[in-house]
Formats: sequence, structure tokens, C-alpha cells
Amino acid sequence: MPLIDVLTSIVFFSLASYQGLLTELTSFDLALPPLVVTAEQMPAGQKDQNLNLLLAVRIQGDKMLVEHSANGGFRREIPGLGAASLDTLQALMTDIHQQYPQNNDVLVIPSDEVQYDDVVHVLERLKLAQFPNVALGTRARATSVSSAGRT
Repeated sequence: MPLIDVLTSIVFFSLASYQGLLTELTSFDLALPPLVVTAEQMPAGQKDQNLNLLLAVRIQGDKMLVEHSANGGFRREIPGLGAASLDTLQALMTDIHQQYPQNNDVLVIPSDEVQYDDVVHVLERLKLAQFPNVALGTRARATSVSSAGRT
């Protein structure tokens, strides 16, 4: 009976630490595209009341990008991730929320190299800008899975 336990442990840890084809099959990113409803698709009485923005804040290593889908698109780059940049982000997001008060949703998309502390500071500033529905999104990873070693 103890021999079966030892063999089971060996098989389990061998599979858990295997870096070959198994990791390529089980490690992947899923991202669902957002549902976009344009003004033309909305009923006439609901156009102004229910049309929400697709609002995103991208955090990169040395800057933040604020993008939304209204009026043909909006894109603003905020250099840096320091206190002054976070103040600018909060003021910009407050202005956007005042222009579109029906919108309560914002998606935060950090890059791979961004520190967790910077992401938390951005999330705090979005909360101060009165956005109650903040989602943390992902993007495709910068490094692809190597196919070396396959036969």
C-alpha cells in the first residue's frame, strides 16, 4: 500500500512541474469582447437615457491612456504614474462622469510590467471620481508561448 502512495505522489508532482506541451494546452487568456450598442440600434425614446460609454483606462509602464467610445472616440494620454498624474486622471474622469452621468462603468487594463501598487492607486482615484462599477481587465500577454520542443 505505501508503494502506491509513493507512485501516486511521483506522478502528481511530475505532472504539476511538467513544462512541455501540457502547459501550452492549459495556460491561456480569455477575454470577451464588450457588447456594443450604438445609438442607431436603440429605440427612439431610450437613446439618451440608456446609451453607456465603453470607457477604459489603460495603465502602461510610464503612462495612462483614457479612452471612451462617445462622439467618434476619445483618447487622452496622461504621462507618468505619480501623484500629479493621478490627480489629472481623477479630474479627467470626474469631467467624463459629469458629461455622461448615466455611465457608471469603467474598465482598467494594466500592462504586464505595471506594479500592483500603481493599479490600486488608479482604482482608488476612479472610486473618488464617483465610478461605482470598476472592472479589472486583461489583455493579450506580451510574450507568446514558445513552441520549441514540439515534434
